Amino acid sequence: MLAALSGCGEVSIRTDMPSAYGAPAPGTSPLAPGETRLDPAISNALIRLAEDRRSLRRDLTKIEGTPVADILTVGSPIGYSLRNRFLNVGIPLGEAFAASTDPAFRAQLLELSRWDRDGESRASALIALAKTHDLKYLQVFNEALIHLDPGVRFGALEALVVFEHPREAMPLLAAASERDTEPLLRVYASAGLARMGDPAGLHRLRGFVNNPSWVVKAMAAKYLGELGTAEDYDLLRSRIPGEVGNDFVVAEFCVSALKLWPLKKASNDRK
Repeated sequence: MLAALSGCGEVSIRTDMPSAYGAPAPGTSPLAPGETRLDPAISNALIRLAEDRRSLRRDLTKIEGTPVADILTVGSPIGYSLRNRFLNVGIPLGEAFAASTDPAFRAQLLELSRWDRDGESRASALIALAKTHDLKYLQVFNEALIHLDPGVRFGALEALVVFEHPREAMPLLAAASERDTEPLLRVYASAGLARMGDPAGLHRLRGFVNNPSWVVKAMAAKYLGELGTAEDYDLLRSRIPGEVGNDFVVAEFCVSALKLWPLKKASNDRK
């Protein structure tokens, strides 16, 4: 590619965001219909934080006896979410920029989702961007699906699930469910397909129940419990006696079978 460009003469590089993604023109910030203008003090502070975010990293080498050390030990889902939030400033910034359709904010959210160096912050921004349900951002998710960081790819898959455009999202999820290098991402993509009504998603989840990796098996069982059919009750129940290698897998098989029991019982009652 570099060789081809060298023969094209001088190439100017754009530093603004592509207009196809809806970035505002320099010096402008038009309001969407019915939107109230934001407090400039808050807007300016948030944009300054976004510009400085790469230097806003907490030093975790000397945290013993501090509140930061305490929050790292919290294991509940809310505690885990707070831990990520307070260690990666990009996560609250993404939430803030998603709260308004102001083009300046949307451009910052787009930058976070495409360029942030922290994988968790970038994944969070991708999900926030997806919640706008704007098709013009589909290419952003497509780009993230081939990122080297599996955390970014996971964020892109989750974004596609909440995007609410199944026709566009399903081919991308299907490709990831077959070809992503990380098995856990293939499981999640399969679950995303199942959520959108594609039978292929459930078929792939059933196959993952036989995977050598206990994490893959447990994750597949979890999603089968949420999305499966009466027949999947029998599949999970039949695996319980033979699963002697890992209690986590047994627990997921049991929990998911319990979730599917009402479907199985209804099926039996109809016979």
